[in-house]
Amino acid sequence: MSRKTQILDAARACVIAEGVHAATISRICAQASMSVGHVYKIFASKEAIMIALTERDFEDFMLHITHPDELGKLDIDALVDRYLNAVPWLLDFERAALAQAVLAEAARNPRVAELVARVDDRFRDALRTIVAPAFEGLAERDINGRIETLLMMTRALALHASTHPASAPDMIAAGFEVALRALLSPASLAASCNRA
Repeated sequence: MSRKTQILDAARACVIAEGVHAATISRICAQASMSVGHVYKIFASKEAIMIALTERDFEDFMLHITHPDELGKLDIDALVDRYLNAVPWLLDFERAALAQAVLAEAARNPRVAELVARVDDRFRDALRTIVAPAFEGLAERDINGRIETLLMMTRALALHASTHPASAPDMIAAGFEVALRALLSPASLAASCNRA
């Protein structure tokens, strides 16, 4: 394990246990069994650690959904399948607790709020690239609405997992599939175009 990974894993454990604000550099160092000086050789600040931790979480999610060389090449069925395969990962209690802690801190800390906004923008951009073929001919406003809904649905799974850790992933995946197919299906796209 690299020292960077060791620090990020320690930060993750601290944030899950105590929240972002209480996860001080000294606590992260103790959890990682490293000196403060050594941690500062790898990360300039606690904020840099939180950014790297959140970015790592985002990258992990995107790897569950698609690989970089597949962007823009997945059809709706393949995208839905990838999302459904990611449901157990999204429902992981520790990952969900980390997401909830970061979002709670974002409500209090403008720097963390900026970090969350940057990650959300990357998520939107990646989703737009993935689903662009399915959205061909749809108004920009409707595309943005569907992408925003996908972001909210994804975040809601993590928040649900942190408050309902005993939820059955199969049951949630079944409901999630219905919502995804309705959101992405050509029939719903046609209905949306007819409303405009």
